[in-house]
Parts: sequence; structure tokens; C-alpha cells
Amino acid sequence: MVPDGVGDRRAFLAGATGAIAAASGCLGGMRNLAGRARTDQLSLRISTVPASHDPYAVRIANRLAANLERAGIAATVDPMSPDVLLRETLLNHDFDLYVARYPSRGDPDELRSMLYSAYGEEAGWQNPFGFSDLETDGLLDEQRTVPDSERPEVIGELQRRIVRHQPFTVVGFPDRIGAVRDGQFEAWPEGGLADPTAYLRLDRVDGKSTLRLSLRNGRITRNRNPIAAEHRDRGALTGLLYESLLRTGGDPADPIPWLARRVEWDPEGSPAATVRLRETKWHDGEAFTARDVAFTYGFLKDTSIGGFDTPVPTPWRRGRLSLVDAVDVRSTDELRIEFTTENRTLAHRALSVPILPAHVWWDRAGSADIAGIDLVGGTTEALVTPNEAAIGSGPLRFEAATADESLSLVEFPEHFLHAGDTGGIPDRLSDPPRFDRVEFDVVPSHDAAVELLAADEVDASADGLGASVVPRIVRADEVSLATDRSEEFYHIGYNCRRSPMTDPRFRRTVARHLDRTALTDDVFGGYGTPAETPLGGRWVPAELEWDGAARLSFLGTEGELNVDRARETFREAGYQYDGDRLVRRAPS
Repeated sequence: MVPDGVGDRRAFLAGATGAIAAASGCLGGMRNLAGRARTDQLSLRISTVPASHDPYAVRIANRLAANLERAGIAATVDPMSPDVLLRETLLNHDFDLYVARYPSRGDPDELRSMLYSAYGEEAGWQNPFGFSDLETDGLLDEQRTVPDSERPEVIGELQRRIVRHQPFTVVGFPDRIGAVRDGQFEAWPEGGLADPTAYLRLDRVDGKSTLRLSLRNGRITRNRNPIAAEHRDRGALTGLLYESLLRTGGDPADPIPWLARRVEWDPEGSPAATVRLRETKWHDGEAFTARDVAFTYGFLKDTSIGGFDTPVPTPWRRGRLSLVDAVDVRSTDELRIEFTTENRTLAHRALSVPILPAHVWWDRAGSADIAGIDLVGGTTEALVTPNEAAIGSGPLRFEAATADESLSLVEFPEHFLHAGDTGGIPDRLSDPPRFDRVEFDVVPSHDAAVELLAADEVDASADGLGASVVPRIVRADEVSLATDRSEEFYHIGYNCRRSPMTDPRFRRTVARHLDRTALTDDVFGGYGTPAETPLGGRWVPAELEWDGAARLSFLGTEGELNVDRARETFREAGYQYDGDRLVRRAPS
């Protein structure tokens, strides 16, 4: 199959060649012209964020660029702010390769969002690579239909295909590194405040009423939209404001009932459940009802509410929404939900999307246009609003913010936890927050976060810190290190819509330009685990379990690229060199 545009270029070149020959009779000149058109050096742009935002990502990108340069590719690293990176990769699809952290929760169904062919032109974390493979699609569908006991086999085969086709390249899992001030609050979780429920576990000491936190990622000070893909990753902070029917804890098969007081499943074989809601309010005093839940599921599937020719779904949590087939409101506190799967563990994922107040978001269904964002089919106000007031139902409500400087959240006394409506909630999470307010101060670097801790100006870091500051944390008086394993992983994403990233042989060869073991030591400072697959534990087939070497092995030893071997591998993949430059046919 001839790639799009190649036939036109050949016809143009043939026509131009004939004209030159007829005019001058200079066959040598004609050959020179053709030769020049075929020997442009391949250039690639690697998008990532600056070191001040994520030193891991930019160091991985720099290492990859350096090795590709040595292999003959003109590779450049293009650092950009996190907002711009997510906008260009997830919304506009304007990139060659990127390096970033994927906000995984270790759920296998995330792979469906990441790789399903039908999502290739949509916005958000659903298939930002534009990857298309029918066999992969079949496995992604199958893992939603088989019993839990058979899912590891299907997910294992999916991970084999990921390694084989490399729509993205997994680098490794960094540990989550946190730091806390001793004697301020107690019961800090390992790794720090990684999710909203971690805030509810804290105990105050000596009457402390304000929780003071440093924050490196200041996006929430500018934008509090829980469905804005370019501003959200895991949504840990917006999760304090917006809640879901269920909170998923360590065991996805045993979630915590949250806005839902109970989820009563139909008999086995029926993919439906009756959901009974707790009595609570929105932050503006309006009552929370089943109508809000039904509105949310319909709205997130089409934020235009039928106002556009084609639906405009949310670019965030799209895969979870696809698990819901229909929602029927029975009363103000009861509704029935039908799912697209009989697997209840998977259905629980669908019940973990943030519920939105209908009376606020209904008016955001109109068309919107914003510079820098180009969504296929159009954009709605819901997807681009900064949502400054952020009216949710969480245990904390928004009070004030100064862009890129600070954020203040205060206790919401009308939350159901204050009323003691805690049936089904574990004791560790059943009390209201043990503080009256949370003050977030945005800091420019990891070092600055540690400085504030050492000076007793904050109680903890709200987001993870880098390994480079671990020695400073350990040396600081009355400051403790809090680390934990993470399910999030660093990866290289390929734009499979663009040549040569359309070619799996090319992607496989690029993947072999990184030594994961060396990167874990050098980039993660030893606080991380190298990996070749996006999921661990029982989901990894035996042959892909990390044993010190990747199946797509590094083209070198101990972090040092073997240039001759790298170039020979590109040649074996069908690529050509002009001297020491890897070349490609230039556009006419």
C-alpha cells in the first residue's frame, strides 16, 4: 500500500523531470534533483515538560534524543508547560513523540481507553497515539466479557501485543516520594497525599485547624474543571471537591460506597443495579438528587446535550462512561443503571466518575472556541471553562485562589460525613476532615518544597517529589520521608498518525534506544522500578516479568549506545543512511 501523498509526489517528480530533460537535455542534473529530494535527514521532535515541572520526564527525553542523534536522527527535545503538552498531545494530536507520566491506577480496563481504535480521533487520554489494530480491539472487548478468573490471560496477551507493536514504550514506575512535617498531623499514608481519601485519614495534633501544603503543579489555581483533559491527570485535588458514587480503594472488586449509600445488584447474569443515594448538598446549598447522577452520565457522553451534529464527549474518563448503557431515575434518591458488561468489578469503574450538579453544568452545553484547542466535531463551553467557582459536593469546598500562587479550601459542614451517614464506609474514612481548611502554596521546585518543610511553613508536600531531594529530606530536622510504590509509569508516546511512527518496526527500534535499568538508577535515583509493560502483578505474563532486561533489548550495554548496532537495526527495519544521517524521502 502506498502511503497517502507518495503517489502524488512521484507523479510531480516525474513531470518535473520530463520538463527539465526536455528543456536542457541534462540527464545528470535531473538525477541530482531526484537525489536531493530523497536524502533529507529524518528529524523528530520529542515533546515533554521542563525540568522544573518534571525532572524525570525531561531527563528521559534528553537521553532518548541523544541516542537517536548518535544513530543518525535529528532529534530535538521541546520542553513546554504541562498545560501546553497535554493540549498538544491529547487534544490537538500535534506531536511526533512525547515523554510523560501516565496517571494509571493499575486497572487493566485503562488499556481500552489508551488503545481502542475507535477512540483514535477523539481528545483526551483515550488513544492519544492514534493506534489502530483490530486484534488488539478484539482483546480489549474480550477482557470486558470474560469472567474475572480468565481476565489475566486476556490482559497478558494484550501486554504481549503492546510490547510487539509499541504504540507507546513503557520506561518504568517511579516510587511516589512524599515529605511530611513531624508533630503537625498524624496518620500520614505512605507516599503522601496521593488521593482524596488520604486527606480523610489524617489526625490533627495539638488542635491544629489548618493543613498547610506545598504544591508544585499549580494548574488547579487557574482551572478547577474536573473534565478538562489538559488540566487534569489523576484528579486528586478536584476529587476533594467533586465526588463519585463509589470510591475505589485497594481492591477494585470491593469499592467504598460514597455518594451511593448502597448499590444493589440484580441477580447474576443481569448487567444492572439499583443505586440508593445518600442525602447531602452541593456547595451552593442545592440538594443533591438522582437527577444530578443521570444528568452527569448523559452529559459526559455528550457535553452538547444533542446540540451538535455529532456528540461531544468528555476527553476525560471516556472509557469508564462506555461501561454505562442507560440510567433511569426512580425517585430523588434512587436510580437504576444498566451496564454494558456483566463484570461487576468493571462496572465499579463506571461508578467512579465525578458527579456534576445539573443546575450548574446544564448551561455549559453551548458551542465554544478557544485559541490553541482544535477538537474534531467542535468544542463546548463545558470542556473549556476554567470552572472558577467549582461547586461540588465534597467534604471541602472552594474558597479562594490566586493563579499560580495559592489555593484555599475550607470544610463543608453539610457534607454527609458530618451527618453521620457513613454506612458501608470503613472507620478510617468515616469521620469528617480533622482540619477546618487547607492552604496550598505553589512552589517553583522540589527544593523549594523541602525548604518550606524545613522552615515549618508547610506540613507536607501535596504532590510527589523527585529523588534528587531525598538527601535534603533525610537531613532536615523534624521532617520525615514518606515513600510508596506507584502505579503510574513513564512512557514514550508515538503519534501513529505520522510517518515514520506509523511503522511498528520504527517504533520498536526507537524503544531499543533506552536502557531501562540505567534510567532507573540515573533518572529515578534508584527510587523506581524498570518495566516493559504498563501493568504489573498478576496481569503480566511470565515471559514479560522484569528480570533485568527487556524483551526489546537495549542496543548497547550499561547505558552506552552501540552506534553501529543501532544503525544496523534501523537498516534491518528498512531505513537508509546517507553517510551517518538516517534519511527519508523529502516532501515535494
